[in-house]
Amino acid sequence: TRREPTKAEAKRIAKLEDQQGKLQEQLDDESEDMTDEQAQALHEAMDALGNELEVVERQLVEYPATVVALAGAVVSVDSMGGMVVHRGLLREEQAKALRDQARQEEGGAGGNPDTDTDEPAKSGISEKLAKRLSAHRTAALQAEVARHPHVALVALVHRLALRVIVESYGAGDSAVNISATPQDGLGLHAPDMADAPAAVGMCKVREAWAHRLPNDPDSLFAELLAFPQQELLSLLAVCVACTVSALVSQEGEVPATALAQAVNLDMHDWWTPTAAGYFEHVSKAKTLEAVQAFAPDQVSRLGKLKKGEIASEAERLAVGTGWLPVMFRGQDVAVEVEAEAGREVGGDADVSAGASGSVDSEVHEDAHVAV
Repeated sequence: TRREPTKAEAKRIAKLEDQQGKLQEQLDDESEDMTDEQAQALHEAMDALGNELEVVERQLVEYPATVVALAGAVVSVDSMGGMVVHRGLLREEQAKALRDQARQEEGGAGGNPDTDTDEPAKSGISEKLAKRLSAHRTAALQAEVARHPHVALVALVHRLALRVIVESYGAGDSAVNISATPQDGLGLHAPDMADAPAAVGMCKVREAWAHRLPNDPDSLFAELLAFPQQELLSLLAVCVACTVSALVSQEGEVPATALAQAVNLDMHDWWTPTAAGYFEHVSKAKTLEAVQAFAPDQVSRLGKLKKGEIASEAERLAVGTGWLPVMFRGQDVAVEVEAEAGREVGGDADVSAGASGSVDSEVHEDAHVAV
């Protein structure tokens, strides 16, 4: 679970984000005189700041007992000369044992046998970009779960059954001992998250419920008790959706696949390839590889341009093609780029429906959900 940062931690996060913003401005204002080496240096500096932010974020994580019993910590010094403690580190065999246990607990619902191997994933993108893309996928998954109360209910019951029936964990002192941690830190990994359709929609629906519901616990319970079942399910869907997390650090990792399939997650509805959001963060070769998929006749011409120019051209050429990075593609169906041409991103997606009680709850009855 994630705790709130202390004042010192919040100050450090703000400082690092400010430094990132200044570097991003330099990259955005890249002139013709800037060499590839200078641009690369700026990208490396951005990555270094991103790594520092990641260290701070890790320090806000509280680990479950199963991890604490096995994990250790490494103390190092950061670029500012300050002490950094890397907690929750496991030996590979221990990490594998925990992964195997988690897959057993979830009945294999959320695992992907094609990627759950000991071999390191061959990723064509950086760890930073993998986290950025998976943050957008998480936001989209949250938005879709909020629109599907039945799936949210299945996910919640699935979680409870794993803890109460399968593992028989104690209930503690609370009448209902369930931990809910909203995943509100996606912007840490994706600077453009504030403008993402999924994030904007989820923000609106949460605000709508916040204005409607009383803050007093007893008053809230009384009001919820009077809710029609469908309206209560709509609120449940939003609450469960906000706890969904599918962040990864490698392109080959695609968690929560069962949940994504249950809500028919289609990233075409929530994300579009742009220079700032994707092409500027991958190598020239990786960009040309993508262009080969949606504009093969332009590869030769783009190969002669500078990296910044290639990114802009790739964004322009990708419009209307339906192209998506590997991380966003469906797990069971081959991608047909041309078939998606002309589809508008986020054209009719509406996660705010839950606040008014009109929610699309149609899902596959045989879906098995893992959170």
